[in-house]
Amino acid sequence: MMNRFRAGGRFHNLLAAVPLTAAALVAGCTAADQHMMPTPMLYKDPRIELSHLVPLALRSPELPVFYATNRKPVSAGSAGHYSATESETVTLGVADVKLGKPGWDWNQLVASDLTDRIDKPRPARVHQVREFGSLRGDGELTESERAFVAAIDEHLALTRNQDLTLYVHGYRVTFDEVSVLMASFARYLGHSATISFQWPTNLYFWNYLTDCPRALKYIPHIERLIELATHTRAVRLNLVAYSCGSPMLAEALVRLRGRYPDEGQNELQRRFRIGNVIFAASDLDVKTFARDGFPSIRQLATQIIVYVSRNDEALAFSAFLARTSRVGRPDVKELTREELDAFAADSTFEVIDVTDVNGAHELHGMKGHGYWFANDWVSSDVTISMRYPVPAQHRCLKPGSGHNVWLLPDDYQDCLVKRLLETYPVLRPASPP
Repeated sequence: MMNRFRAGGRFHNLLAAVPLTAAALVAGCTAADQHMMPTPMLYKDPRIELSHLVPLALRSPELPVFYATNRKPVSAGSAGHYSATESETVTLGVADVKLGKPGWDWNQLVASDLTDRIDKPRPARVHQVREFGSLRGDGELTESERAFVAAIDEHLALTRNQDLTLYVHGYRVTFDEVSVLMASFARYLGHSATISFQWPTNLYFWNYLTDCPRALKYIPHIERLIELATHTRAVRLNLVAYSCGSPMLAEALVRLRGRYPDEGQNELQRRFRIGNVIFAASDLDVKTFARDGFPSIRQLATQIIVYVSRNDEALAFSAFLARTSRVGRPDVKELTREELDAFAADSTFEVIDVTDVNGAHELHGMKGHGYWFANDWVSSDVTISMRYPVPAQHRCLKPGSGHNVWLLPDDYQDCLVKRLLETYPVLRPASPP
């Protein structure tokens, strides 16, 4: 399930060189200002400076967010860019997002990180989107798909972070909200390249009963999108799924693994170049994940990270309806000894228990369900794990109760800042705080 997270943005000139024949502009009324995600802890700490690692050509509050969507465009005069109505085709495009107040430059955006408060979120807006064409089901790349890949490669050529992140959202969220959330994360990942798979969902609480089950038919689109991402110049592909986007991503990966039954782990990882697969507040049946998802995904990914919270009321409600616990709020008693042993034996599998982490665990919506972007400590761990895919103990986490279960300790911030400065002295501020 998806917390109501307001986000937004404006036009980015990065892709201005892409021929208009390859990317058609989509008209639509700009929605009311939405909001950036809260600043991760690392970007608020004056002892460390990460923003100066962004190349000069990208030092702007404007960022591109690539997308594939089977939402229909909004009708003339309506706010936003794509609606909650399902389209028969999947459109490839890029959303141009502006972070911060109108008129802000790069320095003002960076300065705002230090004073950011969760009760006073910074505005953002999707200025416009441009379309490349349709995503095809399979086969050779189409002209539209090649243009999409070329635009991603153009962005990767400018940034130091050569990873590509693909995000599958939960329900009850708009196209513009997701675009701004991903623009926020892209910025904290060093203006990296991001893709969101944007499926149609309505904005009422009860839409969970229809939208999430219906979304499972979109799994083949995610399969194709992951395959398409392998044609980019990205060194590594990180995959992130939130809430009821998790079963979609998990099943897509199971199917991709099943296409190559004769290939082993090394061959599969060379084929797909998947780094982290991250499940945040995952609304995925824990037994299905243990039986089908985990054995397949571990063959594809360098690392699997699952964020869990016992205080996630959205997943408590989901478990009540499904009569089985969810990956983001698991009951290990539902698993067999063999399944538990398989989890424990795999050092590349991490469960991060954020139940007792201080700070916000939601912005709107149900209690305890939006911590991965609302909580500045948790979002810092998500960011670090994507930027530097190292084991939990090297990210200053401490062992929890159970194999491969990790916690954020009380000294997490000091430890992480110290460790980063020891490893990367270039991150020291020009003027000591």
